[in-house]
Amino acid sequence: MELIKIDHLQIDVAATKLLEIDSLNVTSGQKIGLIGDNGVGKTTLVNILAQQDMTDSFTIKSKITRNCNFAYVPQLLDAKDKSGGQREKLAIELAIAKLKNMSNGLLLLDEPTSNLDSKQQKWLVQLLQKSKIACLIVSHDQNFLSQVCNNIWYIQKQKVSGFTGTYSEFQRFQADKRHFLEKEYEQQKKRVNQLQVSSNQKLNKARTFNKNKKGLSPSDWRSKSMGKQRAKNSVIKASKNLTNKLNREKAKLEKPRARRPITFKNGTEKQAIADISNDKAIRLNKQKVQAFKRNLFTIDNEINIDFQTKVLLAGQNGVGKTVFLKQIKHRELVGYYSPKLKIGYFDQNICVKQTDQTLIASLNETSMFDDSSTMQILGDLHLKQFAQQKISSLSGGQLVCFNLAKIITGQYNLLLLDEPTNFLDIGSINALAEFITNYPFAIILVSHDQAFVNQIKLKEWQIKSKKLLVSEPPVNENEKSNANELELLKFKLDSLMMSPNATIVEIKELKAKIEGLQ
Repeated sequence: MELIKIDHLQIDVAATKLLEIDSLNVTSGQKIGLIGDNGVGKTTLVNILAQQDMTDSFTIKSKITRNCNFAYVPQLLDAKDKSGGQREKLAIELAIAKLKNMSNGLLLLDEPTSNLDSKQQKWLVQLLQKSKIACLIVSHDQNFLSQVCNNIWYIQKQKVSGFTGTYSEFQRFQADKRHFLEKEYEQQKKRVNQLQVSSNQKLNKARTFNKNKKGLSPSDWRSKSMGKQRAKNSVIKASKNLTNKLNREKAKLEKPRARRPITFKNGTEKQAIADISNDKAIRLNKQKVQAFKRNLFTIDNEINIDFQTKVLLAGQNGVGKTVFLKQIKHRELVGYYSPKLKIGYFDQNICVKQTDQTLIASLNETSMFDDSSTMQILGDLHLKQFAQQKISSLSGGQLVCFNLAKIITGQYNLLLLDEPTNFLDIGSINALAEFITNYPFAIILVSHDQAFVNQIKLKEWQIKSKKLLVSEPPVNENEKSNANELELLKFKLDSLMMSPNATIVEIKELKAKIEGLQ
């Protein structure tokens, strides 16, 4: 059943085109992931489909046919007395309950995983996998998209296009497309070079017609010059045609965008790494971690953090991860803090002081990177076009991204990053993962974005059962001995099975021993 049909949609903002759709539809059973960079109009599109009131600044030209009952869960919900994850979970449960017995139900979700912890995300994935309700979901969570969606709508260059297949298949499609564009670029570049050589040859040949041979009589010179002029005109015309063709080919020549890893400047930063490479940054004593006179969890063993430590701090919402980061930032936990320690802390709830300073001027004051790398980070966070704008002119989401840029480029040697991916799109998340992998100093990071976590591959600390677990539990010696004996018995069983002299009794006895150990 066709639930929504969109034909010739165009959305303008202040007389500037935001996005357009030629033709797309939503049918029963589809679970569509809507992806694209920040600011390209994903939420605006969902609001229009959900028939939300739009401000006067939007001009909408469209033909949208609706044959559905829908429930819409927006990204920003009223918190009241519940945590972000609790209110998101409750809103989704109510929306699904509303549509449960409707054959033409459509669930619209805007960034549903951004406030959910790992356990809640698993709940949502399983819920949507089992549900027959059609969904249109705005998301930057690649792990979630891969598990839930069977169709992708993607926004590129102000146009919404559809892809039939899973997100993983869409990624492969995009990779093949990039490979094709790179190959095509190389071929175009080769054609341009060949045209340039031919054009130069024609121009050089045209110049030779101006040189006359010595010893010619005036009559012979006039006779030959007329022929030369005709030949010269022919060569010049051919040269102009080649030049025009060359210019057309050059205009079409567009090099595919390629990212380069962020690199540190030579000199001071390398020296800074050498100066602290063998030092301890923090040593935390055994203690209770509290907030508002309430015990959150305990640190049962001394914790050492050096200047190259990189860890993921995991745990469900509400166990104290943010409290732990803040108390490290303010050096409130009992222990040793190196005098060389410089802490940068990213918290989405902390706003940058709004001033009339431009973005790039503010970053350059504190950045530990060279100008090109600093500008690349702005580009990765989709702020490059605003580099010369005043900080006071940024929107709320742009301020969050600028705050992240300010922290990760700052002259720090320990970064505390609390859910840094929540306001980032897929491209920015991948760039941040690359940055963290190459960053030479310490990082303690909180994130529930599983695809991002899989990319960065950090050692994990976990807050569980009101304890901070920073290492794998030691292997019991008896268990270790049993494991070794088990492997040995399995090897003997394989040998007996292959031996023509082995008896059934021997094989049965060996199997019984293996089962006992297992």
